[in-house]
Amino acid sequence: MEKIFERLRDFLQRSIGSSVCIRSRDESLLKRVDSVVAGITKEHLIFTEPSIDEVRQIEEFLYTASSDTVKVAVLHRFERSSMEAINAFLKTLEEPPSHSLIILTSLKFRDLPQTVRSRVKVFDLLVPKDFYEELRKKVSVEPELVLRLCELDFDVAEYVDELGSDLQPVRFEPSSFLSLFKGEALKPEEKVQALLALNDLYSRFEKGEIDDRGFVELYMTLVEQAKKVDLTRMLVQLAMLCEIVFEHRGVKDLSVYRWFDSILRNRLLNFNTQLTFVNLLVKLRRTARR
Repeated sequence: MEKIFERLRDFLQRSIGSSVCIRSRDESLLKRVDSVVAGITKEHLIFTEPSIDEVRQIEEFLYTASSDTVKVAVLHRFERSSMEAINAFLKTLEEPPSHSLIILTSLKFRDLPQTVRSRVKVFDLLVPKDFYEELRKKVSVEPELVLRLCELDFDVAEYVDELGSDLQPVRFEPSSFLSLFKGEALKPEEKVQALLALNDLYSRFEKGEIDDRGFVELYMTLVEQAKKVDLTRMLVQLAMLCEIVFEHRGVKDLSVYRWFDSILRNRLLNFNTQLTFVNLLVKLRRTARR
């Protein structure tokens, strides 16, 4: 991995005076761009999904004299900024000051408008395929499922690589499952446990081990205990993990993925979170029983 970030550092240093986009399927990898930038210059600004006011702040920062060799602005997930913010930044993106570097990061490069894509150099931040091939040999529990998560989250990949064959099966149990979501974000080990627990629940639904009455009891227990966590934040994390389980199980229903995607894009978060939660559980059970 050191070689990958050395290559990224060289690319960024060669690109001073221009705009670049670093793309990856892995958000944890993109976050490491910040440490690479910190090694290049002390003068840098970092925003995620910048608003139009933040875009204007970036422009003011870039167009003032630098006390270091270069000024760098990092705009994470720029494809999720408003069109107003994106359009306001196009001129600067096309012609940044000579002493500056603009870095966009993107999980979905094609979601960026063509007017942005045509103005940036592209760097693909990828983990070598042989790393995952070696990792697969170490995982003793649901290797294909766990590898799907590892390929999307390098922090998890590092955790699994270190844990190796010590990874243990996880049975879905409401209180222990919900306890994983008490923090602001899932830690790598919590993501793996939550993924394996959801896969276990899917399997139990698939085998018919939970009847209608058992499902209602499970839902009531989960809703009651979910009062201890931020349900809105948990729904976003659950949607991501459910997508991985469904892909692993070979689910082809695009409407289900579109529904998960609407959660990940924050479209449903103004709705009743408990209703969204029960809909998620219903989709999980209904899909498993088909």
